[in-house]
Amino acid sequence: MLKKVTSLLLAIALVPMAAFSAGAAPVAPKAVQNAVKVEYNKKQIAFPDQAPIISQGRTLVPIRPIAESLGFEVKWNEQTRTVTINKGKDNIRLVVTQKIANKNGQTINLDVPAQIVNKRTVVPVRFIAEALSYKVEWDPKTQTVLIADNVNGNQVGQQEKPKDPAKPATDEKKTDEQVALIDEDSIEAKRTNIASIGLYRITGKVGPKSSVIVVMEDETHEVEVNADGTFKFRVDTDDGIRSFTLKAEKDGKQDTFEGEFISID
Repeated sequence: MLKKVTSLLLAIALVPMAAFSAGAAPVAPKAVQNAVKVEYNKKQIAFPDQAPIISQGRTLVPIRPIAESLGFEVKWNEQTRTVTINKGKDNIRLVVTQKIANKNGQTINLDVPAQIVNKRTVVPVRFIAEALSYKVEWDPKTQTVLIADNVNGNQVGQQEKPKDPAKPATDEKKTDEQVALIDEDSIEAKRTNIASIGLYRITGKVGPKSSVIVVMEDETHEVEVNADGTFKFRVDTDDGIRSFTLKAEKDGKQDTFEGEFISID
């Protein structure tokens, strides 16, 4: 009789433990948010190694697959961390971590800066609309960025309209003020910090007989250019300056380069 009572009490004592163990079982995770997709004229763009992301409420997309899908040439300068995009006469540049882009010499402000994610440069969707001049919409239901040709035929990325042979070619002699005066691959920018002083050095090459200035924060510096177009710029000022703008001008033509200093501390 004593054995039966003991067994009964032991069974009752184990019931709450079993119930607790069942309640502590891991809860199945919620459904993972659908991946962001990008379509150009209703055709999906493939991203082989880094998909678009949403960061701080902003949609960021890898620029190279998109630009190449739109027919642009994309170049990357590791030293200055600059992306250059070219198509025809159009030239777009942006520097990673900066909230500005440069399109044919004109500055475009971005809501968030370009970033490096998984060794790929990602940019806000707004960059595609404002710098590449395409129509961009967002479909929240499918989480898809919809890129389409802009209805304005003279936008970047659009084919030129055929010329009307009945009209005289009065504009044929007009040329863009933005030309390639700066040899981007030759530009090297280094920064050394000593105490609270920053030693900044920029070397490179521009078109011979070009006038060159360097803009660092709110200060503008004139640069002496050699006969062959090479130059060496140096200035010692406050430390902490990370970026610069290099401007070259010749015969009324201009070229602009946005770059970052590489620390050699």
